[in-house]
Amino acid sequence: MTTGERIKMLRKKHNMTQEELGAKIGVQKAAIQKYEKGTVKNIKRDSLIKLAKCLDTTPEFLLGWDETPSNIIPIDEEFVMIPVVGRVAAGLSCFAETNIVDYEPVTKSTIIDGEQYAFLRVIGDSMYPVFMEGDLVLVRCQSAVDSGRYAVVTIDEEDGVIKKIVYGKDFIELQSINPMYPPRRFEKEEMTRIRVFGIVKEIKRKF
Repeated sequence: MTTGERIKMLRKKHNMTQEELGAKIGVQKAAIQKYEKGTVKNIKRDSLIKLAKCLDTTPEFLLGWDETPSNIIPIDEEFVMIPVVGRVAAGLSCFAETNIVDYEPVTKSTIIDGEQYAFLRVIGDSMYPVFMEGDLVLVRCQSAVDSGRYAVVTIDEEDGVIKKIVYGKDFIELQSINPMYPPRRFEKEEMTRIRVFGIVKEIKRKF
């Protein structure tokens, strides 16, 4: 199924005319007609995101990326889009469309094909001054990281946090950078409370 066919299918499912859908995303009826016929090969990023929201789906589905393990959306030959998730929980359920709050472009050289990535916005000051509140952290989703690396982890299935993770023989320690926050150590059976969501690969800071 092509992108145009997916748009048409979902538009009809929502009982919308081409004119109504166009009005919702700020384009003319003719643009929707071109999308559905496939005469527009590269739908603009903003329009794609608006289309997905109006049709209660994701840009990945519209582009056919639901059929691959990757959640990366190509923009052009140089850039791709990575989802910014509102919260991180255990597993990959955070990629549900209701939890994707935006998309952020990165160069293709930043990522590895076939891997899952997400941006997470830093909250709080426990990792200051390396990670500052409001920063966007690019995370490659994986269930394990080497000792001493910065990772996003969940504790007791709660929302994910960024910490330096250190492994010992019978413990896992989560370390903050800000000295005001002491390390948290989980020993023996308590280690099962920790789940690694992914490894931190990059920080984006906007002024």
